[in-house]
Amino acid sequence: MAVLLAILVAVYVSVWVGLLLLVLLFLGLLSLICNYDAWVVRLLSTQDDPLMLPLCKTGFVGRSRRMLRLLPSDPRCRFCMVPFGGVGKVIGIRPSRPNPNYCRSCFEALPTRTHELEVGVLFADMRGFTAWSETHSSSDVADLVSRFYASANRALTSDDAFVDFIGDQVMAIYVVDMPSLGARTADIMLAASRRLVDAVRQDAGSLPVGAGIHFGKAQVGSLATGEAKNFTAIGDVVNTAARLQSAAGANEILVSEKVYGLLSGNKPQADQTTLDLKGKAEPMTAFIVR
Repeated sequence: MAVLLAILVAVYVSVWVGLLLLVLLFLGLLSLICNYDAWVVRLLSTQDDPLMLPLCKTGFVGRSRRMLRLLPSDPRCRFCMVPFGGVGKVIGIRPSRPNPNYCRSCFEALPTRTHELEVGVLFADMRGFTAWSETHSSSDVADLVSRFYASANRALTSDDAFVDFIGDQVMAIYVVDMPSLGARTADIMLAASRRLVDAVRQDAGSLPVGAGIHFGKAQVGSLATGEAKNFTAIGDVVNTAARLQSAAGANEILVSEKVYGLLSGNKPQADQTTLDLKGKAEPMTAFIVR
């Protein structure tokens, strides 16, 4: 009825007034969906089949994220990218109380347990951060980390990655089932890590970063109990990506042999190396992309 009213106003009164009504309708519906549809989400979700997983597979989550990224401004829901600040604050979109990293609808739709999915995992952190922190004030440290987070957020969320910040490092999970990723996941991860390295290099006061990328099966979903749900991944693929990141030098990207083999087209120039990673029984072949 609201859409019909906006169309009638556009036809008989003013096109601009009709468009304004459509915009207001969109923002109003967005506020209702993000704040008050938790009961619908609970109705459609089960422990074995959480709503978020089919929404990822059909591409709905990816399309929603691309649209909501256009609305200013940060902070945002980690899953759907709806803003809590800027326009989001104006229309009353509020984060979930149990976990303020998510809007209330996404928090309700998160899996209550883990599910095995194929994922790409990207880790990146600042080189020499601990030593640098010893000679700088806590406010300087906070400012440096904030700038790094901002650069990582811009570089990684332009794709359908789920990004988490941990101390001086960032972790990005790429769910291969999402149509926007699929067979291109390895290419997308490498391009994202290059954007991050370039963005940090352009910040004259920042420390260089190193990144590690791996690909494989992981348990994805919530690892917590009770109300404290989260969307994360756990498994050997995550541990290996973290170890590769630790072995990377300044402005280097270490990709596993599996990731390098999945890159399409002309593969980037890279130096092959063999690494003895902590916790790994056998040496691992990797490729250094500078």
